[in-house]
Formats: sequence, C-alpha cells, structure tokens
Amino acid sequence: MKRRSNRMLLFVMVLFMVVSTITAANVYVVAIGGIHLRSNTDIIDYSENVHIQNEILLARRGDILDRNGIIIAEDVDAYHVYAVLDGRFDETYVSDVEATSAALADYLNAPVEYIRSRLSVSGAYQTYFGIYGRNLSKSQKSELEALGLDGIKFQKTVARNYPFGTFASHLIGFAQAEDENGNGNVLIHGKMGLELGLENRLVGVNGKKQSTVDRYGYVLPGSKVVQVDPVDGYDVTLTLDKGIQEALEAAMFDTRDAFETNKIWGSVMEVDSGKILAWSQWPGFDPNVLNIDDYMNIGSQYAYEPGSTMKTFVYASAIDTGVYNGNTIFDSSPFRMGIKNGQPIRVNKNQSAIAVINNANNKNWGLISLDYGYIYSSNVGIAEILTKVVDTEVYRDYLDDFGFFRPVDTDSIPEVTGSINYQWPVEKLTAGYGQGVTVTMLQMLQAYSAVFSDGTMVKPYVVESISDPKTGNPVYTAETTVVGHPIQEDTAQQLQQLMYQVVYDQKGTGRFYQIPEVNSIAKTGTAQIAVNGSYEADYNLFSVALAIPAENPKIMIYYAFEAEYARNVHSTTSPLQQLMRKITLAYGFTKPTTDPDDNDKPKVFMTSVPFLTNHSLGYADAKCTIAALNCMTIGNGKSVVAQYPLTDKQVLSDQRVLLLTSQENILMPDMTGWSRRDVLAFFALTHVPVTINGEGNVSSQSVAVNTALDASVMVEITLK
Repeated sequence: MKRRSNRMLLFVMVLFMVVSTITAANVYVVAIGGIHLRSNTDIIDYSENVHIQNEILLARRGDILDRNGIIIAEDVDAYHVYAVLDGRFDETYVSDVEATSAALADYLNAPVEYIRSRLSVSGAYQTYFGIYGRNLSKSQKSELEALGLDGIKFQKTVARNYPFGTFASHLIGFAQAEDENGNGNVLIHGKMGLELGLENRLVGVNGKKQSTVDRYGYVLPGSKVVQVDPVDGYDVTLTLDKGIQEALEAAMFDTRDAFETNKIWGSVMEVDSGKILAWSQWPGFDPNVLNIDDYMNIGSQYAYEPGSTMKTFVYASAIDTGVYNGNTIFDSSPFRMGIKNGQPIRVNKNQSAIAVINNANNKNWGLISLDYGYIYSSNVGIAEILTKVVDTEVYRDYLDDFGFFRPVDTDSIPEVTGSINYQWPVEKLTAGYGQGVTVTMLQMLQAYSAVFSDGTMVKPYVVESISDPKTGNPVYTAETTVVGHPIQEDTAQQLQQLMYQVVYDQKGTGRFYQIPEVNSIAKTGTAQIAVNGSYEADYNLFSVALAIPAENPKIMIYYAFEAEYARNVHSTTSPLQQLMRKITLAYGFTKPTTDPDDNDKPKVFMTSVPFLTNHSLGYADAKCTIAALNCMTIGNGKSVVAQYPLTDKQVLSDQRVLLLTSQENILMPDMTGWSRRDVLAFFALTHVPVTINGEGNVSSQSVAVNTALDASVMVEITLK
C-alpha cells in the first residue's frame, strides 16, 4: 500500500513538472517570439488590434421656439466628408484622383485645384476638405453617396439649423459647432444674440463612453464599459409669434422697395404685458449661411434721434402736471428764440434771436390750438409748451420717469442707453421734438407702453419660459414687470384721444395709417439725420408709434427707417397696413359694434366733441344730441363759457361732457361711478378745491348732492 502511494506521488510530481515546463516554454515563446504554441496565434498581431476606445456622446443644444411651439433654432445631424487615400488599411480608397477631384469640386462648389491637392497629400491615410466639406445635411450626404465615388466617407457630427432662415436674426443670433480638443468633442456654442446671451441655459454637456474593442470596433466580451451620459441643454420658448414676425419681415421688404432705405427696424409688442411678438431689422441675415453685413442689433444697440415721436412726452409732462389746456391758441409761425434769466423765451421780429425753430417743411398753419399742434406735429408748438406751459426741467424729469438714458435690461439683449444734450437753452427746446436726444427702440417700446395703457409702464421681454427637455417642466417662467407709473391714467387717456385725432383728423399726420378693419391711434415722426455735425435735408429718419384697437389699445407697433428721401413717407403706408391687418386677424380685433339682439344695451362708439364754448345752452343741447354725447351743465348761466373735453376731441359716446355756464350756483352732483378724469375736470372748471383718495371710480363724496359749492368748500372724493 505504501509502495502504491509512493508511485502515485511520483506520478503527480512528474506530471506537475511536465505541465510547468510546457507552460514556461509557452510563456517564453510568447514573450520572445510572440507565438502562442497551442493555438499558433500571433499574440503581437492580436494585441496590436485590441485597444481602448474613447467615444464622445454628443449633448443636444436646447431648441428655441416661438410662443406656439414652432421651432426657430434646433440641432440637426450633419456630416463632414473625407477621403481615404491609403488602400493598405481600407479596401475602398481613392484610386482615381482626377475623376474624384472633378466630381467633388463640382458637388462641393470648391476649386478643383484645391480638391486635387487634398487628394494628393503624400503619406496620409485620409484627408478632409476644409470649409467645403463641413456640415453637410443628410440629404446632401445621400446625394454625394449616390455619385458612387470610391474612398469618399462621412463623419457624423451635429450642426445648428434655423428652419426659417432670415427670421428675427439679429435677435436670435446664431450658434456654431466647435471641436474643443480636436478629438470629436463637439459642442455648439452661441456666438451672437439670444444664442449667446442664453448660452448657459441652451448649451449641453457632452458625455463619454470608454470600452475595449477589437480591430473591427466590436466590444470585447467580458470587458468593462464605462459610460457618462450627456446632459442636454434647456429648451427656450420665446414670446415671438411666427405669423406676426413674418408679417413684420415682409413689411420691411416692401418698405425697402418703396423707399430704397439704408436701414429699417421695428417691433410689435403687447401693451399690457410687454411681450415682444415680433422684432426685426433690414438688412437681416440667414444664420444658416451667415451672410452678415452688420452684427449690431439695431433695436437695442442703435441710439438715434427719434424726431417727433418724442413730442408725446412733452405733452405728457404738461398734461400730467395739470398745466395743459389744449384750447390755448399759439402762433405756429417760426419761433424766434431769445434768452431771459438763462431760460429760452419767444421774442418778436423786432428783438434779437439766437435761434429760430421751424416746423417740418417750414409749414405755417397760422393760429392753432395746442391740441392741433400735436395733431399736425408742430415743432413750434413744442417750443411754446416748453417756454410758456411746462418748465423745461419738469420735462427733463419726465424723460427719466419714462426710462430713457438707462438700460431696459431685457433678457440679456445687448443695448446702449442713449444720451441727451440739455445744457444750453436751445437744446432744452430741440429735445422736445427729438433732436439732440438719442434713444433706442427698446426704450421707446417701454415708454409708449405707459402712453398706450393706463399710465403703467412695463418692461419689454422676449423669453417666455425655459424648460427641461426630458421632463418638459419649466425651470423659468417669465412674468410681466412693471417698471413705473410715469403718468396718471387720465393723462394716458387724454394722450390717446390726441393720438386718435392724429389718425382720424383730415390733416392729421397719421391719417394714411387708417384701415377699415380696426381703429388705431398713432404718433408719427420725421427727423433729419446729422452727418458730420450737420443735419441733411434729404437724409431722414421716419418712424411711427401706433396701437390697436384705439378704444382699448392691446398691441403696439414701433417702426422706423432711414432713407435719402425728402417727401412725406407717412402717405405711403401699405407695408404697415398689411402688418396691422395680420395682427387684427390674429387677435380678432374689430371696430366697435352694437348687439342687434339687445336694444336696451347702450350703443357706444367714437364721436367728436363739438365746439360749444360761447354758444347758447340751446345750441349746446342740440349739438350734444346730434353727437349722442352725455352732456352735463354746470352753473346757472345761459351760455357755455368753458367745456371738457375740448373741442374736436374724439371720445367714446358714453364719456361725460361737462359744460360750465357760470361760476355761480354751482351744485354738487352725484359723482358715484365717475372716473378720476371726470372728477378732475369738474373741479378744474369750477375752481373748487378737492382731495381725491384711492384709485378707480368714485365710491363716496364728503359733500351731499345739490350742496352749493364755492372756493371755501373743501370736497373729499374717495375712489375704489
């Protein structure tokens, strides 16, 4: 038994020695010769064809969409074309350089000499074709593949695509793909506009994948794969409306053709919210091809002298401070300016003048009212107000209240702030009609939001929301930002009545902006452009600030252009009329109508206040009846000595018209439900002191109805 155990032990030892010897020999042969003895495999060849593969997992840049979810900017698959030159490593390679050069040059629109030089690089395995072969679309790739060129291959990448081409291009901007390390780590980065300003929201983070693969790129079984997933960028939804934006772009092409303009810019905005529905300029560019002549966003980065659209803010300051009487008559002939106590004054022809202010085209309407000074856009009327009605420093303060000369700060849009020359007396007058003062369209949108509303000024904005593409949940939702209340509601209403007459008076400067579909209000502007320090008579800036519908403004348009044109462009308005029609259709605006099924419902419409001052009460009553006005007599006189609203104003037929007949026997009316505007008008006419508290309409009054009123009675009115 012992002998048998020894033989078994000896056998095991011998077997172990044989196996060890064979293993050692195999290791030796593999180490020295690179051959695996049992399989006869060339280990060197095998190991050289097994390697670690690092793959970049491309992140998606966020989409940019309009308010209705229509894509404005997106990532798309793109392809770089390259050629394999060495047949030792790939069975398909470029074997016919001349034929391939000719075919590629023709398809890529590249010089054939350049393509030939790239295909003739000595010792290269493969070659690319620079800008000519980059970012081909999927359809272009298919077309090139159909040519059947040997050795022509494609590297898949990503590119930014703008489906509508020239579409708010200076606002949207553009983004480009960049290979950050030259190893395929491609990311699309914003270079201009919102693409740049919202870069940290839109850009994604690439992922990576590391694996062990064989010579054919297959992952080795059992090997470890390490992967970090990419993080996509956020989607951004804008306030832009595709249809309105396209209508604005179309208007600019029509304006260009009509006036041979140098530049055009404009915007459409919701009055109450500040949402920008359209924003454009001409010339624009197609971000897909980057045919950019000027990188400046005119709407926010171009400070210009606006001309007569600034007159609105002179009238606003005078009305809001309670010193304005639209019936005041002034001489619209040239305003000869002198100086008294450092302030500008009007001097007569026999006195020395240091400056003369003329109306546009040297017009002279003779004696007209201040109201008509606005309707006709009189520069002389502005000089009259700033020398006789409202102090120039008060006007200057109102410009600050309206947000001029400081940033609007809209959604990372780059902007300038404008400036004002306001040192010398003449500068304080010219600033009133838009010379010596520069503003941006963005500032004008903000300022006019107060004029077209109830005096509330809102910040324009363009980013509606930002959302996570995986969940669809918003990470940011915009809200309307109220930036001030530069004027009272009554002031805004009175300005809107003036702007209604600008459009509907027979001589109003905006009369050609009328369309039958909806009533509008507007202020036009024409300004000479300074070149080399002097104003050019034949080089002008034309603009208009317009809102619809007139009865309750919801949408405003600001539109401007520069052209070597000396005539009145505000008589050729078809480009803007088409834009107004598009907006009217989109929002369902109509002119005021009555309900035929409700005869008891008061019929409300726009009507004109007749001139009743110095006429008998009988005449006034008849005129009020014809105009369907709600007229109220104050005092016990037999004729009208003053009235509110003033003559020829366009008002709603249900607005209260106050007719003062005397300062005696004035009785306190029942003011329940009256507006602040009507309350102020009553006490301004009667010269009875009053204190008004609250906002809204009258809810209570401290003096009983039919109580006699005079200057000794203090009345307190509460609004709710």
